Amino acid sequence: MTELTLAQVGEPTLRQEDEANLVLAAQHNPAEFAPLYRQYVHPVYRYLYSRVGQISDAEDLTAQVFLEALESLGRYRNNGPFAAWLFTIARRRMIDHMRRRHPAALLVDHPDPATDLLHQVIHNEQCRRLQAQIAGLAEDEQELLRLRFAAGLSFAEIAALLDRREAAVKMSLYRLLNRLENQLDWLPTTGEVFLPDWKCAVSRKG
Repeated sequence: MTELTLAQVGEPTLRQEDEANLVLAAQHNPAEFAPLYRQYVHPVYRYLYSRVGQISDAEDLTAQVFLEALESLGRYRNNGPFAAWLFTIARRRMIDHMRRRHPAALLVDHPDPATDLLHQVIHNEQCRRLQAQIAGLAEDEQELLRLRFAAGLSFAEIAALLDRREAAVKMSLYRLLNRLENQLDWLPTTGEVFLPDWKCAVSRKG
């Protein structure tokens, strides 16, 4: 089975108990929202950038998401992962934005300048084919990839956000990756596939 892992930017993942305490503190004192902002600003930005494809738009939307989250925090009831609640806001903001703009490309390639020319040509062609395959996926399948690899959400957080069972989310993702591999007769086993402001390293296991 193909497993994709992320090289993440940002702070280490908070324990659920620690996160719940941070949320409670922020609900009583808005100044305590800062640790939650630091924890999620990069994932939210990467997710939004993977959708809109423009730095300025992604930055504006990210600011809007956290402003709304701060203003709405008193209504959060800790009945699910905080990330799922936060990304519900991010998705709503993104949808409002996309209604006014044309959708951006999902993948952008950034070849390693230290790599020899032949390797870059091969790499670029492989990424072009992968981009074409992903662009042809259903929107819900593309969204699953964005949430997992742009936002870096856990399966449990994605399940809560999409109102699906965690096992079903895992199965959908693995089936999707296997289908992409079968369609391409290739999926990276070494090296990296770069997407806007985030990267995933693909490894074969099992």
